[in-house]
Amino acid sequence: MKKTMKAAVIVAPEKVEIRELPVPEPGRGEILVRQHACAICTMEQRVFKGILKLPYPGCWGHEVSGVVEKVGEDCETSLKPGDHVVLGAGMFCGQCYYCATGHDVACSQRHGLPQVAGVTGIFGMAEYSVVRSDRAVKVADDLPFEEAAFAEPVSCVVQSANKLNIQLGETVVVIGAGTMGLLNVMVSQLKGAKVIVSEIDPSRRQKALELGAYAVIDPTAGPAGEQVRQLNDGRGADVVIVAIGNGKANEDALKIVGPQGRIMLFASAHPATPLTIDPNFIHHSGIWITGSSGKNYKDLWQAALLLSARLVKPRPLIEDIYPLDKAEEALRRASSGGTYRLVLTM
Repeated sequence: MKKTMKAAVIVAPEKVEIRELPVPEPGRGEILVRQHACAICTMEQRVFKGILKLPYPGCWGHEVSGVVEKVGEDCETSLKPGDHVVLGAGMFCGQCYYCATGHDVACSQRHGLPQVAGVTGIFGMAEYSVVRSDRAVKVADDLPFEEAAFAEPVSCVVQSANKLNIQLGETVVVIGAGTMGLLNVMVSQLKGAKVIVSEIDPSRRQKALELGAYAVIDPTAGPAGEQVRQLNDGRGADVVIVAIGNGKANEDALKIVGPQGRIMLFASAHPATPLTIDPNFIHHSGIWITGSSGKNYKDLWQAALLLSARLVKPRPLIEDIYPLDKAEEALRRASSGGTYRLVLTM
């Protein structure tokens, strides 16, 4: 086995170095994974731009797929070398109240970030990483690595959809047709919903239709709530998923949702914009508003099953594929906006 690995290390805002680091050894309950693909998420873009203040030098990346290389001692897992796996980022303890009740995303005793040769991070943008065995889930061997890397974002969508308890025949409006918005479209369709997409970009509206959306609207062409009701027999939506982080989208959600409906604030907004709500509107309409961030282990399992069975097909959302050596170029392009997922391969 190799003794060193390549890693894309962010050393300063908008500066990446490809470093040679020692391959870490798995400890008790851990596995070593030879990683093959890492998709670039908003989190990595914010670290690259210096907006999200994380330690330098750092090796990030959390949408990862690869192959089990080695299993550490006392590892209670069915995983074995050669298994294709996807990884779920998170330093969850597995023992606190929230982890024990299935809400590890709210873990109150998170472990610190690992370090390798003075570099801090999750190490998704590296050839190898060590993870706890319960942070990895097996996927089909014939699932391409660049598609398998979508398991983490799909798992976040799965958590949201399960929390919303989307029912057969309900009308779901997804606001925003970026990568996460379109993954919400796919999963909502699997739940049996009629999906309408609200998006200002005409090319993204077209992409939503190509992926099976029932209809699309342009929120700049007229009141979004009225447009939805024209497409829905005069009713507001049963579910509204806000998959873009801006105040106007949140305001539109309140106008789109129907009585007894549910609003999911799926995307975070930077900077945060306050949302003013009349409490009597909530009282009389019976709507509820919730949020979803991250995923639990069960969600990652479900995402792995959906991808392995090709029930969710993320290939149309891969904008481009870059080798690890071109990580800075890929991060710069992703941070410029207007792309779907860019994927690094190693």
